[in-house]
Amino acid sequence: MKVRRRTSLWRRVARGLGRRLFRIAENNDDTRFAQNGERWLLDELLRTHAREHGKAPGVIFDVGANTGAYTREVLAVAHEAGCNVDVHLFEPSPHCVDILRKEFAAMANVRIVAIALADREGDAALHDGRAGSSQASLVARPGLSDTPANTVRVSLSRLDHYLENQGVARVTLLKLDVEGFELAALRGAGDSLTPAKIGVVQFEYGGTTLDAGTSLRELYGLLRSRGYAVAKLFPSMVEVRNYAPWMENYAYANYVALSPRWLQKHGAPQ
Repeated sequence: MKVRRRTSLWRRVARGLGRRLFRIAENNDDTRFAQNGERWLLDELLRTHAREHGKAPGVIFDVGANTGAYTREVLAVAHEAGCNVDVHLFEPSPHCVDILRKEFAAMANVRIVAIALADREGDAALHDGRAGSSQASLVARPGLSDTPANTVRVSLSRLDHYLENQGVARVTLLKLDVEGFELAALRGAGDSLTPAKIGVVQFEYGGTTLDAGTSLRELYGLLRSRGYAVAKLFPSMVEVRNYAPWMENYAYANYVALSPRWLQKHGAPQ
């Protein structure tokens, strides 16, 4: 029996090249807002909203807002698109909330919500959350500090309760960046997780999903059961896909859940 303790050079080279080509082909591991498709999608949604609804504001939920980078992009793109917006920033870290209040508190169309969205009401530990790390998570992930100096208890709420309590009739875009807690946040939407109530859902998938012990298949299953089509986000398009095991690679990427009506308007087959 032949046993190797080290992979041969040609296999290492082939795997490296394969991973690189796959990453490029799949638009993985690109966090650049202007290049990875996030800006394109936001522009498409807001221009469409302005055409269809005039001055009525589009409602954007920035969940896991951290220090507000995505909201700043929303406001800039909305201005360019001629679309009024109401933005709800959900951020549990007290450090980040202080920063958000200093920048956005005077803006009437921006609401800062100092909670984390989850599948239950209550509180939980935000790991590595005291200093406002962009990697802070409600999931105890490897590499995050769990010491009392770095962990903070934060408030949790369900999305369906928030929508009812605040009288929000419809959300144009629900954008989730919650470091592995996406599935719990979506489950907390309850019966509100439908295209009629939440038009588009954008969520991250990657290593944080693995750390949370969840999968793309579970996210697909929940969203498709509620009437959405799920698509992968590319620089200037979305590609609607059925789930397949090869997609379960845990490389960072953005996915989008779309309503059948949105697909119809854009001429995409369902």
